[in-house]
Amino acid sequence: MARAVTLVRHGQTELSRRKAYSGRLDVALTAEGREQARRCAARLAGDDAIDAIFTSPLSRARDTAQAIADATGASLTIDERLTEIDYGPFESLDRAEALARLGRPFEAWREDPFGAPVPGMEPLQHVLERARQATADALDAAEHPLIVAHQGSLRIVLVALGELAPDDYFTLQLREAEPVVVADPRVR
Repeated sequence: MARAVTLVRHGQTELSRRKAYSGRLDVALTAEGREQARRCAARLAGDDAIDAIFTSPLSRARDTAQAIADATGASLTIDERLTEIDYGPFESLDRAEALARLGRPFEAWREDPFGAPVPGMEPLQHVLERARQATADALDAAEHPLIVAHQGSLRIVLVALGELAPDDYFTLQLREAEPVVVADPRVR
C-alpha cells in the first residue's frame, strides 16, 4: 500500500494559458510548458521515493510525465482512465465564452458540478468512478506513485482520496507542473 502519492498537473498549453477548457483535445505543451515540466522533473529527480509514474495518454500530460520519468528513473504507465474530462460543447472555450454559448446549463454546472452536468459533457460522477479505479490501482502498484494528469481529472482524484469535497471542486486551482503530495492516501 502506498505511503504517499504525488499529483502533478501537466505544464502550460496554449489553451491553459488562456484559461480555456481543453478536455479531450490533444494540445501540446508550449515552450513555457516544456520548461515547467523540466523544472518539475529536476525538482523531483532527487526524490528516490517516487517509484512509479501513471499518466493520462494526452500529450500534454504524457510529455510532462516523460520528463519526470527521465529524471527520476521511475517506470511510466499510460492510463486512459486519467484522461481529462470530456467537456463536450465547451472544449476550447474559456469560462466567459462557455457562459455566452451555453447560458444557464453552464451556470448550473458551475454552481453544482456533480449534480448538474452540461448536456453533452461527461458527468463528473463518471469521471470519479474511473479516477477511483485508476488511483486505487496506482496506490496498489507502488509505495509512492506519481500521477500526471489535468486540472479537472486531478481535482477528481483528490475527491476520490477524500482530500477535496465535491462541493469544493471549483475552489482548488492546481498550478501547472507543481507537485502536490498526499500522505497516507486512501481511496474513498
